[in-house]
Amino acid sequence: MSTAVCWQALSYRWPGISRPTVELTDLALPQGESLFIQGPSGSGKSTLLNLLAGVLVPSEGQLQVLEQPLSDWSGRRRDRFRADHLGYIFQQFNLLPYLSVAANVELPARLSKRRLQRTQDEHGGLNAAVEHWLRCLQLPETLWHAPVSRLSVGQQQRVAAARALIGSPELIIADEPTSALDEDNVDNFMQVLTEQCRSIQASLIFVSHDRRLAHWFDHQLTLNATAEEAE
Repeated sequence: MSTAVCWQALSYRWPGISRPTVELTDLALPQGESLFIQGPSGSGKSTLLNLLAGVLVPSEGQLQVLEQPLSDWSGRRRDRFRADHLGYIFQQFNLLPYLSVAANVELPARLSKRRLQRTQDEHGGLNAAVEHWLRCLQLPETLWHAPVSRLSVGQQQRVAAARALIGSPELIIADEPTSALDEDNVDNFMQVLTEQCRSIQASLIFVSHDRRLAHWFDHQLTLNATAEEAE
């Protein structure tokens, strides 16, 4: 079985910090399965996600993402891999306020020929793919061409998820995307997100401090706080 993420004796130490921010033993996440990463502030959650996304490279140990040795690659090659194969849901969503909802969703396919081709193969074109994912994420059609600034926090979250899913990347990474939602909206969003990841057979790596979300996932990893965390 192929793996979405695999690491061995993984550690990362920020410059000027004596203790590693991230220090983990071995893990292998099968492709198509989900991992819930929890831990308090200062436990290295964001640092670990930056390693998995190829933004940072390990100080020690081995790391493979989608069976590729990202730490051996140049920064430009890691950037291209991230654009082609990873969908990312940011804690603050990082939507572009001067673009419409639809224009925000289509951005990853505009930046990746691979993901653009997948929209053609799966949906017949980019516009059809945008509409598909906005429907799947249950965003009202009346908002599709509105500026994202008009949307509620919960609606912006769904746009961010649609943007991550377009072009069917093999790995979705979500960084505390439910932190601003009330409990009812959290449960609804988790159901939609996990269902849609399964629909494209994508692995999901989800970070949160909220342990109540763990039951949505196949696997769990708990990070402990370090005294010299630079997150």
